[in-house]
Amino acid sequence: MEEFDVAVIGAGPAGSSTAYYAARSGLNVIIIDQRKAVGEPVQCGEFIPSTNEMKRIIPRVKDQSELFNIDDGLIKMKTEKIRFVSPKNRKYDIDFEGFTVDRRYFDKHLASKATDAGADLRTGTKFLSLDGNMVETDKGSIKAKVIVGADGFKSKVAESAGMQVEHVLCPCMLGQVSGDFEPIVEMFFGTIAPGGYAWVIPKGDGANVGLGIQKTGNVSLRNMLDKFLKVRGLGKIEQLSAGFVPISGPIPQTVKDNVMIVGDAAGQVMATNGGGIPISMICGRIAGNVIAQNFKDNTPLQKYEEEWRMNVGPELDNALDTKRMADKAFKRNWTLEMSMRLLGPDRMNRAVNCKPIFKK
Repeated sequence: MEEFDVAVIGAGPAGSSTAYYAARSGLNVIIIDQRKAVGEPVQCGEFIPSTNEMKRIIPRVKDQSELFNIDDGLIKMKTEKIRFVSPKNRKYDIDFEGFTVDRRYFDKHLASKATDAGADLRTGTKFLSLDGNMVETDKGSIKAKVIVGADGFKSKVAESAGMQVEHVLCPCMLGQVSGDFEPIVEMFFGTIAPGGYAWVIPKGDGANVGLGIQKTGNVSLRNMLDKFLKVRGLGKIEQLSAGFVPISGPIPQTVKDNVMIVGDAAGQVMATNGGGIPISMICGRIAGNVIAQNFKDNTPLQKYEEEWRMNVGPELDNALDTKRMADKAFKRNWTLEMSMRLLGPDRMNRAVNCKPIFKK
């Protein structure tokens, strides 16, 4: 049986960021991921706000450039605006800088940073259960003083530790289309994606296209996506994948004994749009640094809970409040159309920036 200081389950942005900051302090860290290749399959829109936008969205987070100073080689395309498209095709443009990445390479980059700092990465290794310091996998047992669950929605680590897991999930389907696109992220609302939205996110040599919905029933996501592609005049979709996005806000408890939960597993996602990459990296850094402090001077792991909620909690709460209000308008196209007209670009901008939309 192998022994480590820290075992991180999941090699996405949250897990790799946690592992990097823990490993660079000299701790013996292992990352396990059940996927054969980190970053595959792609299960998100691959859009990241610029550092300047992140500073406006979450101003309390220090040293954001350290996290989001992304190498140009990982950036597929820089974008200038977000465009909201109503059911009647009315367009609302908001100035918002960001960029798209290829998650296959972006996630591998973050995992490589962690391994370069000394972490041991094991792919194709499935987490089964935990008991105290013991982590059971399909490849054997691992003993670790601190265990981090970064294993996405419906976290098995959180469940195994007796924590409440995410209970409201938005199913989504996405893929890649080729073509030339404006440097604008487009979000389409209405019955094309009931209770959610469809998106076209440019990537330079094409676009990431997909949709997420809240109403499932007997609806086929693939049929809805094909209909959206046809209506928008988009080409054949490739690299098709599907997944779930947590949309009911953070779980009540993210630290219990020697277990910490980070990223999608903790519900650290903007409920209005499902954006989670930057939040995961921020919370991963907090988790990794707190773990390092714990080993250095016995700082309680509970400090992670306190710090991430202080740094990003208010914005996640605002996003959840906005989503709850939007859910009422999403019931019918005409109420959605009217609501979008009443909100206008200014309040939509506040929603994008995770600010209360009816407060100045």
